[in-house]
Amino acid sequence: MRERLKERRRGKVDVRIGKKGVTESLLEEIKRRLEKHGVVKVKVLKSARASPGFNREEYAEEIARAVGGVLREVKGYTFIIVKKDR
Repeated sequence: MRERLKERRRGKVDVRIGKKGVTESLLEEIKRRLEKHGVVKVKVLKSARASPGFNREEYAEEIARAVGGVLREVKGYTFIIVKKDR
């Protein structure tokens, strides 16, 4: 798991959240990638964070909870979610 986490930190973003925001299909895609790889890197684009009062940590935490993962790291508007240990 540590190797995958290192790989994600250095690698490209897996999922981008755009102007449509968090949709059911976006959450399904994150869940699918989380099941397959155990680690998902997500970036929130400018168009998604335009709403007043946007808080990146809360936003990332809500998404992690919604997909059944654990928020591992937030850097800028990019965050990493890892699969929960059973």
